[in-house]
Amino acid sequence: MEVRSFNQLIKHTCFKITRQFFICITILYLTPLLSVSVKLVNIDNNTVSDAFSSVFFNVFSWIYICISLIIIVSLNFRKMLKIIKNEMDIVYCNSMSLYKTDSNIKDNLTLKEFIETSKHIDKMQKKIHNMIQNERDQKEELIFKVTAASHDLKTPLTIIQGNSELMLYSDLNEYQKQCLTDIITASQQMKHYFNEFISYSKTFYDDKSEWNDYSISDVIKAVVNEACCIIKDKSVLNIINNVKIDRNININIHYIIRAVHNIINNSMEYSMSDNKKIEFKIDFIKNKLVFSIWNNGSSFSDEMIKNCGKLFYSQNKFRNMQNEHYGIGLAFVKRVVTLHNGEFKIANSKDGAEVIMSLDFE
Repeated sequence: MEVRSFNQLIKHTCFKITRQFFICITILYLTPLLSVSVKLVNIDNNTVSDAFSSVFFNVFSWIYICISLIIIVSLNFRKMLKIIKNEMDIVYCNSMSLYKTDSNIKDNLTLKEFIETSKHIDKMQKKIHNMIQNERDQKEELIFKVTAASHDLKTPLTIIQGNSELMLYSDLNEYQKQCLTDIITASQQMKHYFNEFISYSKTFYDDKSEWNDYSISDVIKAVVNEACCIIKDKSVLNIINNVKIDRNININIHYIIRAVHNIINNSMEYSMSDNKKIEFKIDFIKNKLVFSIWNNGSSFSDEMIKNCGKLFYSQNKFRNMQNEHYGIGLAFVKRVVTLHNGEFKIANSKDGAEVIMSLDFE
């Protein structure tokens, strides 16, 4: 295809308009006019001149010329704008994707400006793609190293915990027993922390073996059973199931159950101490399975709403033995929701706190 600039395209269009208008006037106007003149050749000169003038300068003749010009200009400008729009669409579609596009589509570009723009977009997309890939690789490498360290540390922790529990049966004074009890408690917390982080890190490995098709009813039954196992008091837990349809969805059921487990545990801990209330609502709206878990007596700060789901972020800034939250539980939930193309958010609602986990099965 011929490559040209905008200015060349405009000049080419103007030239086509002029040429087509001249051809149109010559064939459809001047030729009939000459034929009229030939028929009047036997009349005296004044009559021929008057007849020629009456035809050439007739109002209808000028109307015909104007209409012809308008039609020719309209058709040519429409064609020119269509070329610009088609090439603009190609560049726009190319700019919307970070991945390599079909080179055959780009070959359809004929305007220099769009070709140059497309080249710059390709360079920019390549840089962005490399930056994203580098960040992903660094994150996976970091998670791999920390996970490996967590695995390595679990063995000495188990030994410390086991030996400490064994030493409790020895003849020790109260101070020594208290020290051993603190060692056992700390080792248990560290073990729990490492287990949480290992579970989180596993979500970054592309293992589809645990993804299967389940009916919505089976998924709801599984998460409700998990909730009932955590909260055995029926006066505390209120389950509202609004799902009326059933179909198969592809999910990692273990991730979903673990995510619900984390949310309900947090809800139980932060709900009103003397009159706990947990509301677990399940909906299926526009191909989205939505779990909403609300508890009374607590609320999220603005900072928590902004930063929830970030790894290692905790609303409690004092990381000590009494604080068992390390900012991994909700990070795991957010990661699971992301894997299922969903949305995760927290909000203050009805004098309490609510966590919403939406899974998209479009």
